[in-house]
Amino acid sequence: MLATVLQRVLIIMALFVGGLQAQILHTKVENIIGTQNYQLHKGLITHLLRNEALFFDGQNVKYLHLFQTLQKNGLLDLRLQMLGDINLQFKVINNKKKGYKILSDTLETLGYKYFFTKVLENKEDHLLWDLSFKAEYSIDPVIFIKELQNHGVKVIDVQKLDHQRWYFSIDFTEAYLQKSVAIDTNEKVYFRKLLKPLLLNTPNINSLEIHSHNLNRWHPKITFFDKELELLDEVVYEKYQKRVSLKAPENTAYVKVTDQFNLINIKRGLTIIVR
Repeated sequence: MLATVLQRVLIIMALFVGGLQAQILHTKVENIIGTQNYQLHKGLITHLLRNEALFFDGQNVKYLHLFQTLQKNGLLDLRLQMLGDINLQFKVINNKKKGYKILSDTLETLGYKYFFTKVLENKEDHLLWDLSFKAEYSIDPVIFIKELQNHGVKVIDVQKLDHQRWYFSIDFTEAYLQKSVAIDTNEKVYFRKLLKPLLLNTPNINSLEIHSHNLNRWHPKITFFDKELELLDEVVYEKYQKRVSLKAPENTAYVKVTDQFNLINIKRGLTIIVR
């Protein structure tokens, strides 16, 4: 008797959760594609969202899967009638500096190099970043979220404020810099043809030894950051060097290595040893 009652309770709870998830998904879709399109394609949308559990990771919507589903079925229109301002609003949760860098790198990777920052507010528990750029298409949320997730972030919320404005709430708690190069302790690595600053992922570093190629004229600029990209120390040499040996500050997680004047000075490469 008790087992039967428990089974009924579980069924009722499952139905309630399923109904709540369906409601959340339909509200999200209506926000993304607009009320008129939602009403026009409601039958198709109901069919696409029938297995609502597939669109959730715990209590969080799996936005990548949702946008992919809409895009695959022709329900995601990103075109503008003419060249206009695209506005993106970001709420960066945890690891604010790292989150800001990941967002900047992601936008650059997608070709958005020239944007205007309208608001940049450092709150106690998050960062607010509001930016805009000129484009003929709104940002593609599928490509954008895919690129972000390559850095280990979690997209908490996405809202389409209007056809040219998007809001993203993103948790960077477990984020990592994809463009950084991991070097193990006592590993010796030769980096050739350095055309941009080198960012090393070095969570266990005690000291750093760098050898410049004989044909370089390297003026070292070496910057140490903690895991949240807070600046710990920076060492700059006015005269060119062939070899540099430095002790890393406590809590160093990343090291940026470059030339303070011009990267052409290290175009023949550097050899780096982490200890």
